[in-house]
Amino acid sequence: MKKIFLPLLLCLPACIFGQVPFKWDVDCALGITSYQGDLDALKVNAGFREIKYSASLSLRRNITNNFAVRLNAMAGKIAGDDRNFSEPAWRIRRGISFESPIIEFTAMNEYYPLGMYPTKGKIARSRNAFAPYVVLGVGWAYSSPKVDWNDKNGNEEINPVLADLDKKAKLNKLNVVIPMGAGFRFRLKDHSTFKLEALLRPSFSDYLDGISLAGNPEKKDWYFTAQIGVTYPFAKNKIKNRNIAKHNDEEKAKPGKAGKEIASDLDKDGIPDAEDDCPTDPGVRSLKGCPDRDKDGVADSQDKCPDTPGVATLSGCPDKDNDGIADDDDECPDTPGTAAGRGCPATDMDKDGVPDADDRCPDKAGPIAFGGCPDSDKDGIADIDDDCPDAAGPVARKGCPELPPPDKAIYFAVSKSDWFRTSDETLDEVVEILKKDSSLKANIDGHTDSASEGAETGLSDLRAKKVCDYLLSQGIDASRLQYAGFGDSRPIGKKFMSDDPQLNKQLNRRVEVRFYR
Repeated sequence: MKKIFLPLLLCLPACIFGQVPFKWDVDCALGITSYQGDLDALKVNAGFREIKYSASLSLRRNITNNFAVRLNAMAGKIAGDDRNFSEPAWRIRRGISFESPIIEFTAMNEYYPLGMYPTKGKIARSRNAFAPYVVLGVGWAYSSPKVDWNDKNGNEEINPVLADLDKKAKLNKLNVVIPMGAGFRFRLKDHSTFKLEALLRPSFSDYLDGISLAGNPEKKDWYFTAQIGVTYPFAKNKIKNRNIAKHNDEEKAKPGKAGKEIASDLDKDGIPDAEDDCPTDPGVRSLKGCPDRDKDGVADSQDKCPDTPGVATLSGCPDKDNDGIADDDDECPDTPGTAAGRGCPATDMDKDGVPDADDRCPDKAGPIAFGGCPDSDKDGIADIDDDCPDAAGPVARKGCPELPPPDKAIYFAVSKSDWFRTSDETLDEVVEILKKDSSLKANIDGHTDSASEGAETGLSDLRAKKVCDYLLSQGIDASRLQYAGFGDSRPIGKKFMSDDPQLNKQLNRRVEVRFYR
């Protein structure tokens, strides 16, 4: 639906007719940009500590006095820095910053509730002195963020696994943006204007700042612009005088004195062309001069069966069995039937109230909503469309049950049984998952790295038990939890390994929570 809605929205002004003196404007503007995302927060900073600059150039098509469409190109920068925050303290310790260019191309609608020109008087002479407007559009913005992760000597405020994934993500990309906001235009001289404009630009990307998984992946990034500029019209003035005398197109030349004017009848059917709906084809007066080859009282131009007499209610087509269904559409033209049976007497073998002709499962009873097919597992998906008809599941999985959530990992310092504070959020996610789905259980597996912590299972047992105790303290029933330590016997798989040996050791100092049913 969104794919259809936005293009229609942009085309709306073109569907409304009207006139303005100048169809085209060009304007240029300068202003500021402000970013909001993982390295900024509206409640704390409001984005006003990393102000950058921007410039734009636009071509505007004035459709009516109230609507205009504009193509806009803008270039600028955005930036953010954790150290702009005075609180919370972890922001300053984390200390991540970024800067990125923004190159944007958008199409925008402008709506002027008071109009661009006066509605009374000589509209061509001058614009309104003051014209507010609102803006809504869609377009693309190119970003290429450069991130300072502040991790030369390690950064305990960052989850190392998530940070590594963010560093490997593609950052040079085009992002869809939805500019929206308002502005004011003030008349300078006749038709040129000075404008003030402020726009929010929500995006569908969480990588404008180059950080997502290690920050706040649930919220997308966006930025704000405020600009001042001038607008100048060009092309010819299309309205020069609104007081032109009206011309009477209905007045005809009077007939000459030689005699009466003779009415024209091109098809010689005795019906004057002025009264003839079909002036080039001979016809009958009862049909306003139109022909009727099959003499059924339906003009050939309206007759779907012009060579076979029929009835007017079926657009001139015959109905031998008088069941209200034209013979061409009637599968039983000699036997009265129903529309549900396509002209044949309706049958319903499974007695579910859905005629066999329309029943997707004619030999199995089912509700009308499912086309006459049953839904054995009551998951809202008919058995014929359900990959798992005996087990309830969502539409997204074609009726099969949901898979258990992916494993979660909690990380620990060298030779310690206390997890990093950055894993608190992961533990809270585990608690939420188990509380949300009471059918889930969890295996809690503790691990150590082989180099510094050895193969003994004591430390890994202690780590696993500590995580288990935390889950119990959060109200998770003990019957749903099992824990065990495995020492260094189960290192991480190759697909999770990094080129950094120290990072690999850190990834092995972990507790894995594995969900199952």
